[in-house]
Amino acid sequence: MPKSYIFLLFFFLYSIALLYFGKSGYRETETINDFLVGGKRLGLFACVSTFVATWFSAASMQGLPGLIYTYGYAFVFYSVIPWFIGASFLILLAPKLRASGAITIPEYLNLRYESKSIQVFGGLIVLLNFILYIVIQIRGFGIVISEFLEIPYTLAILIVYIFVLYTTFGGLFSIARSDGFNMFIVCMGVLIAVIMILERVGGIALLFEKARMIEGFAIDGYSYYTPKGSLLHPLAGGNMPLISLVSAFFGWGLGISTNPQYTARIIAAKDDKTAVNMIKTAIALLILIYASIIVIGLGSRVIMPMVEGVESIDAIFPFIFNSLLPSQISGLVFLSIMAAAISTANSQLLVAASSFVYDVLEVLSKKEHSDEVLLTISRAVVFAAGSISLVLALSPPESLLVYGGYIWGMFSVSFLIPLYGGAFWAKATRKGAIYSMFAGLSVMLVLIVYNYESQSIFDLNPAMPGVIVSASVFYAVSRLEGAGIL
Repeated sequence: MPKSYIFLLFFFLYSIALLYFGKSGYRETETINDFLVGGKRLGLFACVSTFVATWFSAASMQGLPGLIYTYGYAFVFYSVIPWFIGASFLILLAPKLRASGAITIPEYLNLRYESKSIQVFGGLIVLLNFILYIVIQIRGFGIVISEFLEIPYTLAILIVYIFVLYTTFGGLFSIARSDGFNMFIVCMGVLIAVIMILERVGGIALLFEKARMIEGFAIDGYSYYTPKGSLLHPLAGGNMPLISLVSAFFGWGLGISTNPQYTARIIAAKDDKTAVNMIKTAIALLILIYASIIVIGLGSRVIMPMVEGVESIDAIFPFIFNSLLPSQISGLVFLSIMAAAISTANSQLLVAASSFVYDVLEVLSKKEHSDEVLLTISRAVVFAAGSISLVLALSPPESLLVYGGYIWGMFSVSFLIPLYGGAFWAKATRKGAIYSMFAGLSVMLVLIVYNYESQSIFDLNPAMPGVIVSASVFYAVSRLEGAGIL
């Protein structure tokens, strides 16, 4: 039987499961609160499932293995370690966020600083950022489907678009149930990939020994040359500037600590204990998953030192496993990549909808809306935001991981200082928060535009100067306002 037929069978069975979970959420969603945060009554398993599945996106499942394959585990310091540090900040924030009664980060900022302008501005930032970030998930899914089912990329991204819309329309109840299934699929796919890699290489010890000897071009026609031993060097044999790793923390790490898709899950938990245990349990599980991703990236390079006919780094992982593994095994890996993309995209669409409805429409509107009207509007926003992301995915970014670091950096320069400063510094003021948001975001946008043509993994992440400026302005303006000067 041709491989594409077997992959199509896997795809069909996965589709049936998603249709089931999506439908189940519709029955329980009665209010806008149910739709956005599951009525604030999710248990630990549901919370951990949706946290992990939302976290582990196409950037992790495709971008990271491809970059480790090409540059080595320097990218663990570029992305994974900052992610976990940022997630630890959420543990500190969780009790204060839940105690405020807020549904979203922009609403929390409004409650803390008594400024509707902050809430509206923050809601627009969330909406725009997630529209841009969902492009990563659509692109990742499109690469996999087109590779395994041998269909055009444009048709593949249309398929994920339909799946994401359907599962999001049911609200957080649908997403949480489908995320439990997707988390299982991701864990199984990663485990199978690791086992197959280690069997081909000869064990973990031989993997690192052979990886140390690799040198040459990773991708035919790609300009980067891998020096001998650099795959196991924290700075890629000196090719990765230290400032790139440090600045990446300001984008990825601090972006995680302020990311609305994770704070939404903190709020959705049934109590404070569940929210904190969700973060701790999810981090422990993710550590195991990312350790496996390192093995997959390095092992793939050992098995196939150079790939040909691959258009981007993000396509390396699906290309290698489609080429090397038996179809039954690679079919499960194929599903895990799909699951990673869909489980993140639908969560981000839900947060985008909640930001528009809760932080923009409800704040600016002069009349109250019924839950039925708000649910209809929310689903319309899901459709519109998903459609815009679909169009943007027709001309996607070159690297999913690097692009994601820039988008997450927008959250860190906008929300980090006002959010944590407001939560833990009693003297923080409204003007300090407003000015710091504008200052940090302006600096980052100027640097992105200025450096647009030369953006690469070795650049300074513009979130770093943005956060520094935001913090400086926040402190100075708060002090001046407190002294009555402003």
